[in-house]
Amino acid sequence: MKRLVLMIAAAAMLAAVFPCASLAADGNVKSYDMTGRDPVLTVDAEDGDYKINVITGGSTETNANVYINGGERVRAYTLEAGEEQDNEQFAVPRDGKITIEVKGESPNVKEIKIEKLPERERRDEPVIYIAGDSTAQTYDHSKVYPQTGWGQVLGDYFTSDIAVENRAMGGRSSKSFDNDGRLDRILAEICPGDYLLIQFGINDGAVDKPERYISTDDYKALIADKYIGETKKRGAVPILLTATAASWWDEENDCFMESRQDYAGPTREIAEETGVTLIDVNKIAEEDYNSNRTKDEVFSMYFICEPLESAAYPTGTDDHTHLKERGARVQAEYIVDELRKIGDLSDHIVTNRADSFTDISGHWAEEYIKTYADTLLLNGMSDTEFAPERSISRAEFLKMSMELAGVSGHAYRSEECLDAGEDDWYRFYVQGAADKGLIPVQMIENCTGTSIETKTLAEATDEAEAVTADVSIYEGEELAFNAEEPITRGEAAVILYNALCAAGKEPDSSETADFTDGGDIADWIADAAAVLGGNGVFCGYEDGSFMPDREMTRAEAVKVMCSLKPVL
Repeated sequence: MKRLVLMIAAAAMLAAVFPCASLAADGNVKSYDMTGRDPVLTVDAEDGDYKINVITGGSTETNANVYINGGERVRAYTLEAGEEQDNEQFAVPRDGKITIEVKGESPNVKEIKIEKLPERERRDEPVIYIAGDSTAQTYDHSKVYPQTGWGQVLGDYFTSDIAVENRAMGGRSSKSFDNDGRLDRILAEICPGDYLLIQFGINDGAVDKPERYISTDDYKALIADKYIGETKKRGAVPILLTATAASWWDEENDCFMESRQDYAGPTREIAEETGVTLIDVNKIAEEDYNSNRTKDEVFSMYFICEPLESAAYPTGTDDHTHLKERGARVQAEYIVDELRKIGDLSDHIVTNRADSFTDISGHWAEEYIKTYADTLLLNGMSDTEFAPERSISRAEFLKMSMELAGVSGHAYRSEECLDAGEDDWYRFYVQGAADKGLIPVQMIENCTGTSIETKTLAEATDEAEAVTADVSIYEGEELAFNAEEPITRGEAAVILYNALCAAGKEPDSSETADFTDGGDIADWIADAAAVLGGNGVFCGYEDGSFMPDREMTRAEAVKVMCSLKPVL
């Protein structure tokens, strides 16, 4: 068995040498007492993955941060006297060595443990790992709604037996992602037959941020040698992606411009030189935006927020880099379409989400369900049950109406979101609908009326005007929308009509329907029902009736949305 020489080195010279030791790939752990020694350990190491535990703490206060192979793995931290902290990290040798250094005023390194990990075996089904930046990252919507990364939704396009491990992180370049140890952790987990999607290029050129900046030559070397080379050594499959395109509009030429080309070009060169698969999402997006989508449609996919829409940026944003859920799904679809060409993944890609529903075959709404389920990812009650004749809830129909009309939800505000709770999936839609007055007072329990309140979100300064937002206020005590109750056809008509008007897409009011039960339709419903009926969106029954009090089924809701698309 090959023996590894471990040495303690001072910052500029060798201070002490530990006896030679064997680090076997059988779970054997070598422990080194660092008490009283210079806190730098260099290991001559063969190829493979290593788990490292750096244990700090002592009789005095500890101030430390941990570096491995020059990258800061554990940011500066402080421990009180007597406290101990075990910092677990993973490492891949660099030039045949692993160097561990603990810096700080009083690092108090007690022990370093090193274990060479065994090689992994192929899994029953491959796992897809993602190494990338903020455009792919998974976000906590309770904090940063509506920002969404494409890696966050990628798993929705695969069967349930495929896991997606999204390790993308905001603000990272190929260099900082590696220095952080994020790549080493992936390499310590990835198995033969797994996939690693690699997407950088947005942060890599940040000359003013040395922790991120990497020249294009060094970028090519790092991606080729470590991201691709080390992935291949482990029997996994690396796939390169160009950076997510920005929504940069060229007013002069009336089109979207090329973006992120400083590192997109080198990425294409790496793929050609190494022979790895390239998914050129940058080019795909540019072509799609200019050939198939309007300017407004593309902008709606990006993190361009109106006041109150974003929890993190309540005054609004003009962000043409990051994505909302719709944009994240479009990017994910570009990637999935290319992954279909890879044999062992193609069988796990969901062609149409409705194909798994076993209860829609022969149903009158089968084609509507297939069309809509794939367009806006309307989920079934389970993986195999759509339940077309089950009533649809108020929350579900509200979400469908707002998404198709293009009305934004708003970040949740606990005291101003009717009866929606902080854990309710529909809270963003109810908040946005309440702020915009989309919900008729007749649907809100205990509501006595509405008023408009102007909220000041940012005071005026010498450089900028105040930022304000007008919101609808529903008056009354203990207000309740009862979002999970079934919605009636009359209620659904008003919700949808109000959403369309809020988006500036009011249907042609000169076209109206005359339903046979018009006398039974309440005044607050009548106009919406007549206009939507006249525009072919809300159809009556065979006897010409509208039936406003009848609960709407999931099948009917899907047909309404499909009927609305041509009108839009």
